[in-house]
Amino acid sequence: MFILPVEEGHPTRRFPLVNVLLIVANVWVFLKTATHPAYERLVLTHGFVAAAPSLQDVVTSMFLHGGLAHLAGNMYFLYVFGDNVEDRLGRGRFLLFYLLCGLGAVLFQWWQDPFATVPMIGASGAISGICALYMLMFPNVPFRWVFFFIVWPLFSIPTNALMVVGLWFVQQYLMAVWTPVTVQGGVAFWAHVGGFATGVLLFVFFAPKSPKRKR
Repeated sequence: MFILPVEEGHPTRRFPLVNVLLIVANVWVFLKTATHPAYERLVLTHGFVAAAPSLQDVVTSMFLHGGLAHLAGNMYFLYVFGDNVEDRLGRGRFLLFYLLCGLGAVLFQWWQDPFATVPMIGASGAISGICALYMLMFPNVPFRWVFFFIVWPLFSIPTNALMVVGLWFVQQYLMAVWTPVTVQGGVAFWAHVGGFATGVLLFVFFAPKSPKRKR
């Protein structure tokens, strides 16, 4: 059994072009790399390795994924939370925000484990920042926790964006604290924490200001 947060009734004013293109780009890169005979070499070359950091690898690592489940989970969260954030920020600012959160996630993981030799890959750091901004801008949007068995929904529990994203972040933080950074492989929980923290810090600069009333 697994659980998914499902957004209820929060339409956008325009088509989320950048969000869709990011999803398409991630899926395309996965299809091109996952079946490549030198896949492990590609990950080692283009994933972010803390022991040998490269700015280029920061960007390329955000479009690599370790498997179909890894990709599907990340793209689902980007699909759910990204469209409304893009709608509020605008396309250019949304893309900049996404990339900055991805950078913040990588830097935070690097700070926690600067000598790691295992490549870090995935879009989850950037998406964590998107989720943080969504929570801050739309805390009361209704959601449901839907409990699935295989692919069949069993039951759901009503909640809101604040609870969904807030509980997810608490889980990621606790896992980051409890999981030694020296453990090879696995999930880069500190990258999730770092991406989320970057999104919160950037909220002041990216959140649209309320229009001033004219006298």
